[in-house]
Amino acid sequence: MISIVFVGRNDNYGGNFESRTFSTLSHNVKKLEAAGVDYEIIFVEWNPVFGNPLLSNKINAKFDKSTCYVVGNSIHRHICRNKHIKVYEYHAKNVGAKYANGDWLLITNPDVFFGEEVIDFLASKKFDAKTLYRAGWINIKNENDVDNTNLKDQTNDDPQPFTRASGDFVLVKKNLFDLVGGYRENLAFTNTHKDAIFCLTVFEQTQRACKIGNIYHLDHKRDNNKKRRVGYNLYKVPRTHQEKYGHEDISNIKKISKRVYKLSLKKRLLLEGLVKTLPNPKALFKL
Repeated sequence: MISIVFVGRNDNYGGNFESRTFSTLSHNVKKLEAAGVDYEIIFVEWNPVFGNPLLSNKINAKFDKSTCYVVGNSIHRHICRNKHIKVYEYHAKNVGAKYANGDWLLITNPDVFFGEEVIDFLASKKFDAKTLYRAGWINIKNENDVDNTNLKDQTNDDPQPFTRASGDFVLVKKNLFDLVGGYRENLAFTNTHKDAIFCLTVFEQTQRACKIGNIYHLDHKRDNNKKRRVGYNLYKVPRTHQEKYGHEDISNIKKISKRVYKLSLKKRLLLEGLVKTLPNPKALFKL
């Protein structure tokens, strides 16, 4: 089984966030089911906006094969090293990977359509357990451009292990993800480059990476992007095994509704998070 992991929250990020999420997810699910692919959907809602309805409940209601994990504000505050970041994308993807049931992890984003070649490969089940699978990246304005043969992969000059836009699509065996310890969680001053670091780390273990087709990214605004981004030298980051990932050691988990679970900070850590002033970012591994 393939666990499709993606992240978001109930804040309308980039405009029409829900519409983009349901459009891409509906398209991908329809294609996967038509091709006979065994899958589950893992959605992680990070630091949801208090007072807004949970997006998790809407996803859960529409997609039968979905399981959602809500990561509460207490955990966000505990790890936060950049007051401009509201969603720790790769911490959240680690949570999804931690609780996924599939043999394979397909880690993607809620604005990505899978192209026909990608679907065909997933249906083939001809996966190599030591290969990092990637996809070409094409930016589009609407769903009509999915599989448009006149559009070219905008990362086609990217050498192995194809790190560019890797946050939008990675397919990897679950035990290989475990071997490297997921995405780096010691870089809480930023979301930037964690996808590339992951690809480099996996590739160093296996020396195997390939593209399996194209994905189509639905264009959108990038709210507060300049403030959130922090430049640093990703090649200086030690790519040693990360012993723990997914915040299992600092969180409690409980079921809050059908196939929706909530992660909250352990009681012994709560006070620290409540009194903490969220900091301005301070970069490690400077350029």
